[in-house]
Amino acid sequence: MKALAVVGYKNSGKTTLVARLVAAFKAQGYRVGTCKHEGGGHPVTGDTPNTDTWRHRQAGADVTLLASATETVLRQYQAVEPSLELLLEQLAQAKPVLDLVIVEGWKRSTLPKIVMVGADKIEEMTNVVAWVQNCQSSSIAVGQEQVYDRDDIEALVLLIKSRVLHE
Repeated sequence: MKALAVVGYKNSGKTTLVARLVAAFKAQGYRVGTCKHEGGGHPVTGDTPNTDTWRHRQAGADVTLLASATETVLRQYQAVEPSLELLLEQLAQAKPVLDLVIVEGWKRSTLPKIVMVGADKIEEMTNVVAWVQNCQSSSIAVGQEQVYDRDDIEALVLLIKSRVLHE
Protein backbone atom coordinates (compact mmCIF):
# COMPACT_ATOMS: atom_id res chain seq x y z
CA MET A 1 0.00 0.00 0.00
CA LYS A 2 1.21 3.49 -0.83
CA ALA A 3 1.31 5.88 2.13
CA LEU A 4 2.80 9.20 3.11
CA ALA A 5 2.80 11.20 6.33
CA VAL A 6 1.92 14.85 6.84
CA VAL A 7 3.78 15.89 9.97
CA GLY A 8 4.38 19.02 12.01
CA TYR A 9 3.66 20.54 15.36
CA LYS A 10 0.27 21.37 16.87
CA ASN A 11 -1.72 23.99 14.92
CA SER A 12 0.71 23.92 11.98
CA GLY A 13 -2.06 23.11 9.48
CA LYS A 14 -1.68 19.33 9.18
CA THR A 15 -5.39 18.50 9.28
CA THR A 16 -6.27 21.24 6.79
CA LEU A 17 -3.60 20.02 4.37
CA VAL A 18 -4.65 16.36 4.77
CA ALA A 19 -8.30 17.26 4.06
CA ARG A 20 -7.33 19.29 1.00
CA LEU A 21 -5.10 16.49 -0.34
CA VAL A 22 -7.84 13.90 0.21
CA ALA A 23 -10.35 16.08 -1.67
CA ALA A 24 -7.89 16.65 -4.54
CA PHE A 25 -7.10 12.95 -4.95
CA LYS A 26 -10.78 11.97 -4.64
CA ALA A 27 -11.66 14.50 -7.37
CA GLN A 28 -9.20 12.63 -9.62
CA GLY A 29 -10.82 9.25 -8.89
CA TYR A 30 -8.38 7.85 -6.33
CA ARG A 31 -9.47 5.71 -3.36
CA VAL A 32 -7.91 7.42 -0.34
CA GLY A 33 -7.74 6.48 3.32
CA THR A 34 -6.39 8.43 6.27
CA CYS A 35 -4.74 7.48 9.52
CA LYS A 36 -4.58 10.06 12.33
CA HIS A 37 -2.24 9.88 15.31
CA GLU A 38 -3.50 11.36 18.58
CA GLY A 39 -0.07 12.17 19.93
CA GLY A 40 -1.07 14.26 22.92
CA GLY A 41 -2.11 11.29 25.04
CA HIS A 42 -5.74 12.41 24.88
CA PRO A 43 -8.43 9.74 24.81
CA VAL A 44 -10.13 9.15 21.47
CA THR A 45 -13.68 10.40 21.78
CA GLY A 46 -16.82 9.29 20.02
CA ASP A 47 -18.35 6.45 22.01
CA THR A 48 -21.08 8.37 23.80
CA PRO A 49 -21.95 7.23 27.34
CA ASN A 50 -25.06 5.07 27.65
CA THR A 51 -25.22 4.19 23.94
CA ASP A 52 -25.35 0.52 23.00
CA THR A 53 -21.69 0.25 21.93
CA TRP A 54 -20.59 2.18 25.03
CA ARG A 55 -22.48 -0.36 27.14
CA HIS A 56 -20.82 -3.20 25.19
CA ARG A 57 -17.40 -1.70 26.01
CA GLN A 58 -18.31 -1.20 29.67
CA ALA A 59 -19.22 -4.88 29.76
CA GLY A 60 -15.71 -5.75 28.59
CA ALA A 61 -15.87 -6.04 24.78
CA ASP A 62 -12.40 -5.93 23.23
CA VAL A 63 -13.81 -4.77 19.88
CA THR A 64 -17.07 -3.05 19.00
CA LEU A 65 -18.47 -2.51 15.53
CA LEU A 66 -21.33 -0.16 14.76
CA ALA A 67 -22.87 -0.45 11.29
CA SER A 68 -25.53 1.53 9.48
CA ALA A 69 -26.60 1.70 5.85
CA THR A 70 -23.89 4.27 5.07
CA GLU A 71 -20.95 3.66 7.42
CA THR A 72 -19.23 1.20 9.72
CA VAL A 73 -17.25 2.18 12.80
CA LEU A 74 -14.86 -0.42 14.21
CA ARG A 75 -13.33 0.29 17.61
CA GLN A 76 -10.52 -1.84 18.90
CA TYR A 77 -9.33 -1.48 22.47
CA GLN A 78 -5.79 -2.25 23.50
CA ALA A 79 -3.48 -1.75 26.45
CA VAL A 80 -0.56 -0.59 24.29
CA GLU A 81 -0.61 1.81 21.34
CA PRO A 82 -0.34 -0.22 18.12
CA SER A 83 2.51 0.43 15.72
CA LEU A 84 1.92 2.44 12.57
CA GLU A 85 2.90 -0.64 10.58
CA LEU A 86 0.10 -2.66 12.21
CA LEU A 87 -2.42 0.10 11.54
CA LEU A 88 -1.36 0.32 7.89
CA GLU A 89 -1.73 -3.47 7.60
CA GLN A 90 -5.31 -3.10 8.88
CA LEU A 91 -6.00 -0.32 6.36
CA ALA A 92 -4.60 -2.57 3.62
CA GLN A 93 -7.52 -4.90 4.34
CA ALA A 94 -10.10 -2.11 3.91
CA LYS A 95 -12.74 -2.26 1.21
CA PRO A 96 -12.57 -0.64 -1.22
CA VAL A 97 -8.87 -1.26 -1.76
CA LEU A 98 -7.07 2.04 -1.22
CA ASP A 99 -4.73 3.69 -3.72
CA LEU A 100 -3.19 5.97 -1.09
CA VAL A 101 -3.20 6.41 2.68
CA ILE A 102 -2.39 9.86 4.03
CA VAL A 103 -1.12 9.58 7.58
CA GLU A 104 -1.39 12.59 9.88
CA GLY A 105 1.38 12.47 12.45
CA TRP A 106 4.02 9.85 13.22
CA LYS A 107 6.98 12.19 12.70
CA ARG A 108 9.43 9.39 13.51
CA SER A 109 8.04 6.90 10.98
CA THR A 110 9.96 5.79 7.92
CA LEU A 111 7.16 6.94 5.59
CA PRO A 112 7.83 9.66 3.03
CA LYS A 113 6.94 12.94 4.75
CA ILE A 114 5.52 16.33 3.97
CA VAL A 115 6.63 18.55 6.86
CA MET A 116 4.44 21.50 7.86
CA VAL A 117 6.73 24.36 8.85
CA GLY A 118 5.52 26.93 11.34
CA ALA A 119 7.11 29.09 14.01
CA ASP A 120 8.34 26.06 15.99
CA LYS A 121 11.84 24.68 15.64
CA ILE A 122 11.85 21.62 13.40
CA GLU A 123 13.45 18.47 14.74
CA GLU A 124 15.51 16.29 12.44
CA MET A 125 13.31 13.97 10.39
CA THR A 126 14.01 11.23 7.88
CA ASN A 127 12.55 10.64 4.41
CA VAL A 128 11.31 14.23 3.89
CA VAL A 129 9.96 14.74 0.36
CA ALA A 130 8.68 18.29 0.89
CA TRP A 131 8.52 21.19 3.34
CA VAL A 132 5.25 23.15 3.38
CA GLN A 133 4.76 26.64 4.73
CA ASN A 134 2.94 29.86 4.02
CA CYS A 135 5.23 31.10 1.21
CA GLN A 136 2.84 33.71 -0.21
CA SER A 137 4.56 33.01 -3.52
CA SER A 138 5.59 30.16 -5.75
CA SER A 139 7.17 26.97 -4.49
CA ILE A 140 10.97 26.89 -4.47
CA ALA A 141 13.58 24.16 -4.66
CA VAL A 142 15.99 23.55 -1.78
CA GLY A 143 18.46 20.72 -2.36
CA GLN A 144 16.70 17.41 -2.93
CA GLU A 145 13.55 18.47 -1.11
CA GLN A 146 11.08 21.11 -2.22
CA VAL A 147 9.52 23.95 -0.28
CA TYR A 148 5.85 24.36 -1.21
CA ASP A 149 3.26 26.94 -0.36
CA ARG A 150 0.54 25.41 1.82
CA ASP A 151 -2.08 26.49 -0.75
CA ASP A 152 -0.29 24.92 -3.74
CA ILE A 153 -2.33 21.70 -3.56
CA GLU A 154 -1.93 21.01 -7.28
CA ALA A 155 1.88 20.96 -7.00
CA LEU A 156 1.73 18.78 -3.87
CA VAL A 157 -0.57 16.30 -5.64
CA LEU A 158 1.90 16.10 -8.54
CA LEU A 159 4.76 15.55 -6.07
CA ILE A 160 2.87 12.76 -4.27
CA LYS A 161 2.00 11.10 -7.59
CA SER A 162 5.66 11.16 -8.55
CA ARG A 163 7.41 10.36 -5.26
CA VAL A 164 4.84 8.12 -3.51
CA LEU A 165 2.54 6.63 -6.16
CA HIS A 166 5.37 6.43 -8.73
CA GLU A 167 3.16 7.62 -11.57
